[in-house]
Amino acid sequence: MRLGDYRYPMKWTGATGLMDHIGKRLTIRLHEASGGYRDIVGILESPSTLRHKDGREITFSQNEIAIYREIIPLSESAGKGAPLSIRIIELEKLLNSTWSATEQIMHGQWLFRASGKYTMRANSVLPQGAPPFGKPEKEINEAIKDVITFYSERDLEPIFHLPLPLYEELFNYLIAHGWREKLRAQVQVIDIPVSEIDSDLVLEVSATCNSEWLLVQGDEKLLDIMDKTQALYYILKKQDTAVAVLRAGISDDWAVISRLFVKPEYRGNKFSQELMHLVFRDLRSAGITKAALQVDLSNEAAMALYKGLGFRKHHEYSYVIQSSES
Repeated sequence: MRLGDYRYPMKWTGATGLMDHIGKRLTIRLHEASGGYRDIVGILESPSTLRHKDGREITFSQNEIAIYREIIPLSESAGKGAPLSIRIIELEKLLNSTWSATEQIMHGQWLFRASGKYTMRANSVLPQGAPPFGKPEKEINEAIKDVITFYSERDLEPIFHLPLPLYEELFNYLIAHGWREKLRAQVQVIDIPVSEIDSDLVLEVSATCNSEWLLVQGDEKLLDIMDKTQALYYILKKQDTAVAVLRAGISDDWAVISRLFVKPEYRGNKFSQELMHLVFRDLRSAGITKAALQVDLSNEAAMALYKGLGFRKHHEYSYVIQSSES
């Protein structure tokens, strides 16, 4: 695997301060003479030795260190631990933190988001308070009127993003008052597995979205959203040709997967699976152990892909829009 402009937007550091981490579990990225990188993981026993979990001693020179990071043991698996209602809210906040709208305003516990027509997630109201209605700042009918006004003033379609079953009552209330469901999707999670894939393809990764990535995905219109939050941009290459791309938003020990795209002429060759496995391996080398994504329930190919990779349903959500008659 070859790495490109690799600057993790996390708590990495150079070789300084290494002595303070004696006895701790680290992942260390080392420069190779060839110009690439290699990763080593283990308990730091001295400024030049790690003890791998299988007992092997790994030696290195501090002059080789590009970056290192302490691996903090996690007490919970992806999407587990707290009551479901709390987990849904916290996970939705996590997803929002890695795909933030250009404009975000809190009205009570409702988050109003606007980003100039691109993506429903960045142009919808996300309730974040307690059910049944998520604690808007006004009585429910007045709060809904504020939603309509907010989006009308921006020439946008009023949309609610409703995590379910948490806001099932709000969903039913809107439907009863003339709104309609536009799309239903799942939030899926995974404890990132150890990937042993042996690939002849090249994985490049950057902490910024470059022109080569954009040429595959065609996401220039989304740059304002993507540039707002920390992320890694992966490109899968076959013989120096980009065949697939993926974005992984990074927040603490989570990666939020989005914008997975394979060029049409390369589809049917399992490049999606290969890219995901290589990304899993890279994320784990950085100490990231949990991943989440959102997938449209009507996208059967994507649902099958993520199920085969080991993702599991956490909860559903619905985009509910104002009908023209309401």
